Amino acid sequence: MAQLIKQEQDKHLKFVLGQPEEVLVEFCKLAIEYISNGINEKKCTVAAKKLETTFETIKSCIEALVCLLMDCTKLHISEEEFRTLKTIDFTDSQIDILWQFVSSKRKLVENILKNSTDSELHFRDLEWRLEAKVASRSLHRQATPIIAMKLHLDSEVVNEHKERLSQEADTTGESSTRQEILLQTDPTSLVHLIQVLEQALIDSKTHRVRNFVKSFQK
Repeated sequence: MAQLIKQEQDKHLKFVLGQPEEVLVEFCKLAIEYISNGINEKKCTVAAKKLETTFETIKSCIEALVCLLMDCTKLHISEEEFRTLKTIDFTDSQIDILWQFVSSKRKLVENILKNSTDSELHFRDLEWRLEAKVASRSLHRQATPIIAMKLHLDSEVVNEHKERLSQEADTTGESSTRQEILLQTDPTSLVHLIQVLEQALIDSKTHRVRNFVKSFQK
């Protein structure tokens, strides 16, 4: 069971070990809120000031608690197994709080994991074209570029070559698992979007994010 706490998570959870029990309770509440609504930056900033630490330390600790909750749910950890956390310096009181946190939200996490698996959409293809708005009722002469995009998504993961064979064999219509999304944007917004996605790609390669994502995977 001690191996359930990964090395990276253990490093972040050590911050909680030195805090009063009521602080651990508040961290568990923030972790539950994280699952439903994402990180609450305002509350984390306030907590960082009260505990005289950084925002990143608070955020990492909350994410470690979320990973613990996810792993315990997926592995169906029993209370007896969970109490072996004493081997990594958790006190009995801290284990009681964490077990209440894990057991009380197990059903919620199971539903979230099931729904995220059922409704997850995967990127298949992208079509785009450049358009130009040359006039309007209020401005007769203008040149406003617009990028139109169509995203092809699918809830089913299919190998590219297998998909092509399937399309050649069956051209009766689109699969019910597929979805198309139409988008329009201007060049400035598109550049900003690209920058945000590139930063997200860089962040996704960090150990912290990888460990967090693994908790959602079966």
